[in-house]
Amino acid sequence: MKNLSILLFLSTTFAFGQYNTFYLSPSNPVINPGQSVNLAATGCAGSVSWSTGQIGTSITVFPTVTTKISANCSTSGVGQSNNEVIVEVRYCSGSTPENITVNSGLSGGTHVFEAKNSVTGTSFINANTNVHFKAGKGVALNTGFEAKPGSIFKATIEPCNDTSYLATRRVANKLNFPWEILWGPDNFIWMTERGGKVSRVNPQTGQITSLLTIPDVLVYGEGGLLGMVLHPDFSNNPYVYIVYNYGTTSAPEEKVVRYTYNGATLISPLIILDNILGSRNHNGSRLVITPDLKLFITTGDAENTSLPQDTTSINGKILRINLDGTIPADNPYAGSPVWSIGHRNPQGMVYANSKLYVSSHGASREDEINLIQKRGNYGWVNVEGPCDTPAEITFCNNNNVILPIFSSGGVTWAFCGLDYYNHSAYPAWQNNLLMVSLKNQTFYSFQLSNDGNSIVGQPTLYYNGQFGRLRDIAISPDGKVYICTSNGGNNDQLVEIKPMVN
Repeated sequence: MKNLSILLFLSTTFAFGQYNTFYLSPSNPVINPGQSVNLAATGCAGSVSWSTGQIGTSITVFPTVTTKISANCSTSGVGQSNNEVIVEVRYCSGSTPENITVNSGLSGGTHVFEAKNSVTGTSFINANTNVHFKAGKGVALNTGFEAKPGSIFKATIEPCNDTSYLATRRVANKLNFPWEILWGPDNFIWMTERGGKVSRVNPQTGQITSLLTIPDVLVYGEGGLLGMVLHPDFSNNPYVYIVYNYGTTSAPEEKVVRYTYNGATLISPLIILDNILGSRNHNGSRLVITPDLKLFITTGDAENTSLPQDTTSINGKILRINLDGTIPADNPYAGSPVWSIGHRNPQGMVYANSKLYVSSHGASREDEINLIQKRGNYGWVNVEGPCDTPAEITFCNNNNVILPIFSSGGVTWAFCGLDYYNHSAYPAWQNNLLMVSLKNQTFYSFQLSNDGNSIVGQPTLYYNGQFGRLRDIAISPDGKVYICTSNGGNNDQLVEIKPMVN
């Protein structure tokens, strides 16, 4: 039987030095289908209106599908405050039915249908929809069942015993194009915003502490202040590495700069690598420091398709340098930071289990996740995704092109932030790559093989379209996951995804 859990965003907006006290309750009740939910708004001195059309500080709703319910507090002379409740469809093992027939079209998000005996599908699954039929004995697909292009469907025979779920909470809002979020050694979330601001965010209260606004950042198209990484031994080497665009719109460039954190702000900028070609789009710009203290940098092709296959250019590449900017002696091209070639616009990167994974935007198809190898050629601009046309096959054979471990096929999802999850807090994500996308506005989990060299099956989709465009991911030591949006207009948010147990 379906269960619905109402997941609450507690607003802790920090504006004009004060916290917003308008919030909704209860927090995370779990109900069965057919039951009602009483929602209450407190902290509003004026009138409260709801997206359901109801008015008042307390309402009753009957949610049957995943729904966002928002409330607006309007106070004369003060302005307005907003908050939201997300209603998520959940399934739990305590009251699972013997049989289920799915006879209505499914659109958007993730849907799991569980039955002790059988699940029968008789209708269709729309694009951008992730559906899982999970039955104890059998799955039947009747005439008329169709998984349309762009959807993901899987069926498994297994016991119905999932007792965990995910709760979401808005940590901070009124952000403007956050680009990098990472968990710091101070148990704060460190964040860049494309306009040039570097901040620390308290994950409990949402309070934002600004560290620095970098004066020479060039905000141009998708360019600006982008990636960031902290030195692994931060207590002894409080270095913050950032990458951003600079120069002019007619000649944009990109550079990696190391700052020192003095406990209050960022000081002593030191250029580590500069003169990377920039552009309105295709700037790459993820940073990772590996345990051997090497800095990896993704660079885009800067909208110049002659660069990715040119080993003398540092664009369209994965770069590897020492933390002081010098070139490691064991790099594949002597005196060059180039580590791998043939990349279009890699905007996600994570190092896990001695392997480097990168996610990259395709042109209008074939977004990729790649396992990066020294001196590897990943094909762009001659190859998109797998080598599956005569011209691509010829180029791949002649250039030892390394195929992606996952590609999006004939559509583009706009792959972005990438991270690795292996925490016991949410077993379903153990040994998974977690990724977010801009165009598809979706959060994905990808199961890795035991050796980490491949992706098993298709991804599981979450929060499809719920938060808008998604830019990056961070993971806390206790297994919580954080995502940031990329919608602009000072309307972006930082959201916590917390594993829970029924």
